[in-house]
Amino acid sequence: MNVLDNMAVGAQVYMWKCKEKIKDFFEEEHGVSNVVATVVLVLVVVLLIAAFWGSLKDFMETVWSRITGKVADMDEPTSF
Repeated sequence: MNVLDNMAVGAQVYMWKCKEKIKDFFEEEHGVSNVVATVVLVLVVVLLIAAFWGSLKDFMETVWSRITGKVADMDEPTSF
């Protein structure tokens, strides 16, 4: 066989192994519950942030305006 034939056979074997690993990953039930729980937890957090985005934005703007207002009202530091 020439070099191109070897490369083609190697690529086919590599793809076959990848397909088997992917199939084994989806058939494995050991870590699936942890993955599902993590995805659901992230989804809940994102949905909560989306639901309360207006309130969070108003709260952060209020806090920021208080902080910047107090900074503007402060006296200039004096040197010793």
